[in-house]
Amino acid sequence: QHSVQDVPTKLVAKAVPLPMTVRGHWFLSPRTEYSVAVQTAVKQSDGEYLVSGWSETVEFCTGDYAKEHLAQLQEKAELIAGRM
Repeated sequence: QHSVQDVPTKLVAKAVPLPMTVRGHWFLSPRTEYSVAVQTAVKQSDGEYLVSGWSETVEFCTGDYAKEHLAQLQEKAELIAGRM
């Protein structure tokens, strides 16, 4: 049985297609493995939360940096190095 304290304050669901819109996002790191599971909470008229079970866990791996991102990182590094 879940208590109100267990209810997540932010639901994140970028990796899983859902029938509803979920607000919020994470910044994912390149070349990193992630596992995502989703739980929903609906506030009822008595103020209690109706909390669902966890969804299936989706596992995925993000890709590498794109060339333009690497170029931006290099530019930042050169600017910092120039000031040191």
